[in-house]
Amino acid sequence: MPTCRLCGSTYPREFFIHGNGPRTQVCARCGLEQGLVTKEEVPILFNKEILNARFSTIARRYSIFLYIPFLWALWGFALSDVKPWGLFFLGLLIVLTLLAPVIFIYRGGQYSADMARLTPEYDRPEGH
Repeated sequence: MPTCRLCGSTYPREFFIHGNGPRTQVCARCGLEQGLVTKEEVPILFNKEILNARFSTIARRYSIFLYIPFLWALWGFALSDVKPWGLFFLGLLIVLTLLAPVIFIYRGGQYSADMARLTPEYDRPEGH
């Protein structure tokens, strides 16, 4: 993947503006900040609503892997000594831990569809 010559970040080719001279190898964000392009010329940039929706989608996808260690720690510190609820909660944790990768893989298609829906349409210019 190419690297922006202004910020040094690596992006896919569609995140770069098209042109020669000062516009060569410049990402859309740096091109907009430097005044090389207008906001209408770079539809690949996300506005705040789309950015927040994409972040929310990513957070929902990976949140299960944050909840499981927290629940294990909660069980270890507080619930392991409580009779019958400690064993009941342990059984639920084991089932949840084993099902988490299955749920993650199963919901992958929905995640891809959500991200595609939240990605702006972009026609790659000639030469990219």
